[in-house]
Amino acid sequence: DAVPIGAALRQQFPTNWELSAQRATTVLRFLEEKAGVEGKYLSAVGYGPFRPVASNDTPEGKAENRRIEIVLTPLDVTEVLKELR
Repeated sequence: DAVPIGAALRQQFPTNWELSAQRATTVLRFLEEKAGVEGKYLSAVGYGPFRPVASNDTPEGKAENRRIEIVLTPLDVTEVLKELR
């Protein structure tokens, strides 16, 4: 969301962008350490306030914008593309 970072977190995360990236990285570490997904197959992106899916004018909208999206891509995309043709 677009709410400025509170004083307690500001030293570690100057903006929502850094906080967003750290949250995404935390999910990747979980997937690697707890779920056994190889790190070479993972990547993280943090968008901070730049890609909202809801209005930041309401608490509900802000909550929706504090999200982690996980995108799964097949290892061999070329095989999938062949099947779609």
